[in-house]
Amino acid sequence: MKQKSEVLGKSQLSKEDLERYEILQKAEEVKGEQLSINLDSGLVVENEAEALMSKKIDDPVEKFQLYYNGLRKMLLDFLPKGIDNEQARNMIYDEKNILINRGAKKNEKGLRGSDGRMAHLDDLEMAMQIVALWIAKKGSYWDLYKAFWNKNEEIGYGHQN
Repeated sequence: MKQKSEVLGKSQLSKEDLERYEILQKAEEVKGEQLSINLDSGLVVENEAEALMSKKIDDPVEKFQLYYNGLRKMLLDFLPKGIDNEQARNMIYDEKNILINRGAKKNEKGLRGSDGRMAHLDDLEMAMQIVALWIAKKGSYWDLYKAFWNKNEEIGYGHQN
């Protein structure tokens, strides 16, 4: 460890610089830990790295499976086919895409600026549950549209114009 006078070269440190140095040195001692206040038990030291490791991390393979072999496949299998039904499919897809893209809507150029294939796993799973329930109930296309619409309303995402 360097001497305090060596930190900024051989120059003499002011009282304020010494205080800053000491604060930064103390911070070095607890790398990866964060002090927080728990109202029930007082001060708590948390290791941020350990907390991050315990969180669910998106798995690209699982996302691929959920998006292509799950959500997309179910919609392709159960939505109406043909050019005559393209507008109906697109209305449902727009509401679904707003949901899985956390509220991102298409701009005036038709670009969403977000890719549903990269959606959070939780959002993909939520959309799959909506579609699976719709299939199980043998609902109408309106029912599926309204299910996505209502979920977007509930979360506060709004809708595509």
